[in-house]
Amino acid sequence: MRQFNVFHLFIVSLMVFVSVPIASVAAQTTQTPASSARIVRIQLKWTHQFQFAGFYAALEQGYFREAGLDVRLLPGGPHIDPAQVVVGGGAEFGIGNSSLLINHAWGAPVVAVAAILQHSPFVLAAIPSLDEPKSLAGRRLMLEAHSAELQAYLHLAGVDMTQVRLMPHSGDIRDLGHKVDAASAYSSDETYTLLTDKIGHQIFNPRSIGMDFYGDTLFTSARLAAENPDLVRAVREAVIKGWYHALEHPNQAMRLINDKYAPDIDPLKLRYEAEEIRRLMDADVVGIGYMNVKRWDGIAAAFQRAGLIATPVDLAAFLFDAETEPDLGWVYTVLAVGGIFVLVVATVAAQVVRLNRRLRREIEERRRLEQILTHQAMTDPLTGLCNRRHFILRANEELHRARRTGAPLAVLYLDVDHFKTINDNYGHGLGDQVLVTVARACRDALGGEDLLARMGGEEFAAVLPGQDKVAAQMTAERLRRCLGEVVTRSEDGRLITITISIGVATLADDDGDMLTVLDRADRALYQAKTLGRNRSYFI
Repeated sequence: MRQFNVFHLFIVSLMVFVSVPIASVAAQTTQTPASSARIVRIQLKWTHQFQFAGFYAALEQGYFREAGLDVRLLPGGPHIDPAQVVVGGGAEFGIGNSSLLINHAWGAPVVAVAAILQHSPFVLAAIPSLDEPKSLAGRRLMLEAHSAELQAYLHLAGVDMTQVRLMPHSGDIRDLGHKVDAASAYSSDETYTLLTDKIGHQIFNPRSIGMDFYGDTLFTSARLAAENPDLVRAVREAVIKGWYHALEHPNQAMRLINDKYAPDIDPLKLRYEAEEIRRLMDADVVGIGYMNVKRWDGIAAAFQRAGLIATPVDLAAFLFDAETEPDLGWVYTVLAVGGIFVLVVATVAAQVVRLNRRLRREIEERRRLEQILTHQAMTDPLTGLCNRRHFILRANEELHRARRTGAPLAVLYLDVDHFKTINDNYGHGLGDQVLVTVARACRDALGGEDLLARMGGEEFAAVLPGQDKVAAQMTAERLRRCLGEVVTRSEDGRLITITISIGVATLADDDGDMLTVLDRADRALYQAKTLGRNRSYFI
């Protein structure tokens, strides 16, 4: 014990020794003179909705104010081009998308600051009789002003745009069918309108052919980025903090939007949009705001192939680099002097460190083995999802919680269509790959709050706490569409499209346990398959 105390005394002494110069420098570098907040206008690309929840949270939580900023959010619409607004001086920042690259290539002084959505929500909604994008020849197509990525997609899909009857976007997706044959749409909210209004449609997504554009992207003018990079950095950091807060507290964010920004939005639609935005942000995998130069280069190449960009793009001038090299001279001085101090005391502490390290390794190894055994008992080894046994236990816990609180609860039972054919034609290796792909896509689409499991073979199940019949059916349809966008490749290079059938059931008053609800969902799944597969069915 005496040796251990000496070691701790050494650590405390070193911390005190080093903290004095660090605190001094930190005080010099972080202290800012008191001044009035700078007005900053941010041009949104659409009307107020969950798409901009991070900005509302940054205002509400005071992140902008802490940075000395008085931020004004300017709502957008189908006829407002944020790039034109920012370049024209109507705002200091804007929310654009991958089309910003085209603006930059044609001389507009815009600079991308942070990618909020890692995947674009832009899709093409079309009438059911439109077999493929090529069938747009002679048809009416309604496009937004800043939907260049859809134009690039249509070009790659073989559509001759000179043969298409282009129309400006009205801002109302309900025009589909009786006024237009196809329209640019946002998967985050306009697909909800199509579903709830029971408008016949199908969705063409650029991601289905490998075109993965960035979605909402914070940008500014080249002049502001050059003259005041600290301001750009401050806005970016506040926005990112706001988005992390909104994702951690989605219900709070939705209430804020309904209370202060868009009181007329249906709360169910807002929740649908929130779930879709979370999926497009991919924040559990990629940090909010992250931009990859190679990916932007690929986007530029797609625009060039479509004839939207004439010459190679200077990405160095287009992407804002907020990282600067700090002055580390003081660090080297502290380390040099501190190093001498460390060498003197290290001899005393070495033996204690070795003994503690050996004991810690033994404890960690035992803990690791226990964790592995526990994990194996609960997890499907192929997909990493819950196994059937653990799923039933946790699902019953959710059932009892729903009984106590009176909240609704729903169950989805999923089955991969034609899975036996995939196994027979391509082998069990590809079959396993399909199951892993389906598991990953389901996990991404449902988010972290819903319980998901592989029940055996090609069957999966999910418990949806707090969802009634309508919400569960919408979740099932969203999940089915997400899987329809997923493509895997066989060893000989052939693309395999995956579809699923889904049975939906909700908790009834006389359900004794979760097995009863699962049985009903299984029967609904059977009906979905009987009716032709690639659909959901409710019992």
